[in-house]
Amino acid sequence: MLRLLLKMCLLGISSLLLLFALTEGWTAWSAYGKHSSDPAACPSPSVGLVLGCNRWVGTGRENLYFRGRINKAAEFWKTGRASHIIVSGDNSSIYYNEPEMMRKQLVKLGVPDEYIISDYAGLRTYDSVLRANKIFGADRLTIISQPFHVRRALAIAQFHGIDAYGLEAPLGPLNYRSLLRSFIRERLARVAMLLDLVSNGEPTHMGAPQPIEHQDAPSTKNL
Repeated sequence: MLRLLLKMCLLGISSLLLLFALTEGWTAWSAYGKHSSDPAACPSPSVGLVLGCNRWVGTGRENLYFRGRINKAAEFWKTGRASHIIVSGDNSSIYYNEPEMMRKQLVKLGVPDEYIISDYAGLRTYDSVLRANKIFGADRLTIISQPFHVRRALAIAQFHGIDAYGLEAPLGPLNYRSLLRSFIRERLARVAMLLDLVSNGEPTHMGAPQPIEHQDAPSTKNL
């Protein structure tokens, strides 16, 4: 009985490790050669997609991931390669609004408000990527987030046939505990992504299409 239990435990661990390996391999293959930290390397024209996160961390300090994404999105806009910027995040409560936080900061950095599109139903990365294409009609995306997050988003886009490139924001001077927490969270998120892809799931919230007009050329206002 003990030997059988041990075999089952080993089988379970082996299966879990194989699942992690598959997600890592798929993600790396999907994102290969499609990401950079240089905004000038991004395709033009394209619609920027900034993936949401909380602006603040528990200690009341500004989240370095948030600041990195916003600064990189503003850099991208100023290259003249973007037609619009989608800010996609969680707005599941009247007290919490990631897209509005991102929009305000982008405007402060010189991105015209009329070229910023708010996606209030970007509850997950999977939702944000698919809604950018299915709801807002973005034909070519430049996805903006930290490197590990960008690669997962590119894997989602690749699977669904969405033309996408990744613009990597800096990680920031994080401590060992923060990096370890991010690493573990990302591994689990990639497994969840694989399950979404296998089931061909839809975003949590869908609605009527709201296609972005004039995606075919960068705006002269960002030059």
